[in-house]
Amino acid sequence: MTSSAKHVKGHYPWSKNKWSKSPRKWYCRQTKPTKIFGKVLQRHWNYSTSWSTVNGFYKYWTKVKHRPHFATSSFRKVMARVHVGDVVQLHSKGQGWHHTLTISKITKHMVYYTSHNYNRLFAPLTKIKSFLGTSRTNKMRVIEMGV
Repeated sequence: MTSSAKHVKGHYPWSKNKWSKSPRKWYCRQTKPTKIFGKVLQRHWNYSTSWSTVNGFYKYWTKVKHRPHFATSSFRKVMARVHVGDVVQLHSKGQGWHHTLTISKITKHMVYYTSHNYNRLFAPLTKIKSFLGTSRTNKMRVIEMGV
């Protein structure tokens, strides 16, 4: 993570969550929670758009950190070229670039991913469309982060 700099108020007026729009920042930190009589009512976070959005993440790692990357509509190409730790982002015509997942395991015959949004741990990449309900996924981009 990089250090947090200037922050902008969160999406909702009552939220104390803040984020940085700087493309050169990548972080997520918990700040002081709101407490009443010692009881935590709400936890607050400071985070960058590169931490919390698909396109922000892509811009940070490819433009700022200069990680190798490629985009393709070939599922076979993705399966052949990824390594553990690489990031795959999904695109669909209706949603644009909408989801990020991490390659977590590779065996002789299968590539597995992990994703927090849909609570997937070592899920087969070949089943991604049925797991995520993204039958319209038409492109993928890979950010080469692995070893």
